[in-house]
Amino acid sequence: MTPYRLLLSRVGLSQADAATLHQVRLDTIKSWCAGRARAPVGVIAELRTLYARQKKAAAEALEMISERPEVGQIELGYAVDDHEAAGMGWPCAAAQWTSLGMVVAACDRPVSLVPRGTTMATAAAADQHL
Repeated sequence: MTPYRLLLSRVGLSQADAATLHQVRLDTIKSWCAGRARAPVGVIAELRTLYARQKKAAAEALEMISERPEVGQIELGYAVDDHEAAGMGWPCAAAQWTSLGMVVAACDRPVSLVPRGTTMATAAAADQHL
């Protein structure tokens, strides 16, 4: 296990997602994960920044949920593909899903996951880039 591989797992990215994010070849990512080469400091920082963003997005969503105690079931809209996720500012759908996973793990209410924009609630959330 390498620090890079651990962080990659923590932010929910596949090696292919990481290659796209860091704009390097997949072989490079595999080398960093296996410890054959050390991931550059900037690459580690990029994953740390993504993790911080995921935590912040989850915290903001949980704050919004807490402000609406009258709402029973919580509906979270997920990006259906990497293109949609990129439109929301995420490097890939898996990065957004990881943030949603943090919300599900911490939420004390029933949660349903639906494709973004398929209901009035998720369309409104889509406008807020949640």
